[in-house]
Amino acid sequence: MQISEDGCLEYDVLVVGGGPAGLSAALQLGRSLRSVLVCDNGEPRNGPAAESHGYLTRDGISPDELRRLGREEVVRYGGEFRNSKVTDVSRGDERFTSTLDSGETITSRKIVLATGVRDALPATEGFRELWGSGVHHCPYCHGYEVRDEPLGVVVTSQHMVEYAKLIYNLSDDLVVFTDGQDVFDEESRSLFVERGIEVEDEPITALNGSDGNLESISLADGRNVVRHALFYPPPMEQHSDLPERLGLEVNQAGLVEATQSEHGIGFTSVDGLFVAGDASSGASPSISSAVADGSTVGATVNMELSIEDFEGGEQ
Repeated sequence: MQISEDGCLEYDVLVVGGGPAGLSAALQLGRSLRSVLVCDNGEPRNGPAAESHGYLTRDGISPDELRRLGREEVVRYGGEFRNSKVTDVSRGDERFTSTLDSGETITSRKIVLATGVRDALPATEGFRELWGSGVHHCPYCHGYEVRDEPLGVVVTSQHMVEYAKLIYNLSDDLVVFTDGQDVFDEESRSLFVERGIEVEDEPITALNGSDGNLESISLADGRNVVRHALFYPPPMEQHSDLPERLGLEVNQAGLVEATQSEHGIGFTSVDGLFVAGDASSGASPSISSAVADGSTVGATVNMELSIEDFEGGEQ
């Protein structure tokens, strides 16, 4: 880190977002002798979850502990942190200028957006309260813990039918809830019914439970269906407004369009601006995928900096 003549803090790379992808990118950059600042405002997507699963050597770790360990490793290689939100970014001839909600102004040669996405949850009573404990998105992350329990899966559109087949593998006691939507044709409905899977077409009016545990699902006709866990893949939207403000293209799934080149991945339509992790169209929504994507994007950014320095004659 350096200080410019006008008092701005100067870094090689600003990483916006301190989740698994952002920390992984920062680790790669720090080990490549790059000055890195990571800004994070403490609103992780997996914050409601008590445990994280499927990440080798760290299975069952809490999201907070995983981020704490990641920060320690980044700091070991000179990385810096701000518990701040990046409120504005502008592109100059050679550097980006970013403003933090702390009032600081920093410049960087490159930026990695690892701001993640936000799950757009239904307004159904109890849904948000049980999200991450009794209601889950990822069967790979939380399915094992509720195996063989009475499970439910919400299927409100045709593309979610394949998702329901993932849940079928976890329990012999499965109910599909369409929440009043016309999803199944006669053939696809028969496939589920033939396998002993009940399909409930009544709208869901409430999720009931206590201490983070789902107990039952209330339907519009007054019935309560006993379930101990519910799976639902919600629509996603960008967690930060920076992609929109920077003019980045966001696809129908709510993800920033990322491209690759011979030098790596994570490129966006803005030169010098990269995207990593859940926010990117190039990554899958899991911790292990986010770490892998962040690591590769970090290496890509370092390659771009190395080419610029070498060809520009910098020592």
